[in-house]
Amino acid sequence: MAPNAGKLTNPWSWAALLWGAAEGFLFFIVPDVIIGLIALRKGLRAGVIAALLAATGAAIGGGAMHLWAQARPVQARAAVAAVPAVSDAMIARAEREMASGWLGAALKGPLTSTPYKVYAALAPAHGVSLPAWVAAAWPVRLPRFLLAAVATALIGGLLRHRISPRIGLAVFTLGWIMFYGWFWLSHPG
Repeated sequence: MAPNAGKLTNPWSWAALLWGAAEGFLFFIVPDVIIGLIALRKGLRAGVIAALLAATGAAIGGGAMHLWAQARPVQARAAVAAVPAVSDAMIARAEREMASGWLGAALKGPLTSTPYKVYAALAPAHGVSLPAWVAAAWPVRLPRFLLAAVATALIGGLLRHRISPRIGLAVFTLGWIMFYGWFWLSHPG
């Protein structure tokens, strides 16, 4: 493991924070990619720190989306609807789910492939305050981010002495390319 792999001074960890913020707003590639890369290359501790920072970034990006949706709901919703793999039907389903409880709906989002930004754009219309929404980012986003860090670190640890780092990185990259190819074909937006 690199000497600063688990430290907050590691620039890769800060990239996870920025990626989390961007994806919580309008970016369309999940922070699991950079969290997994960090965990693969730097180990579990660095992956967990990246997951924590990405969840913090999601709070920032989701908070910004919440503010935008509060000020200009039609524009914010249209921007979210223009994100790849987000459809009007997905937004309508999320809206129906939020009517029965916004936190439960947002927690269920990762299981239904509904991006966090969709719920962030809908939150003000459902009476969710900005502080409540920002506070919910960690329980909503962190479990999956930690899962990505742990799984990738474990796989990386198992393969570390069996394949070269270059091949490991190539397999990791190819896996994400294949996932997003499938995801965007099966979730047209």
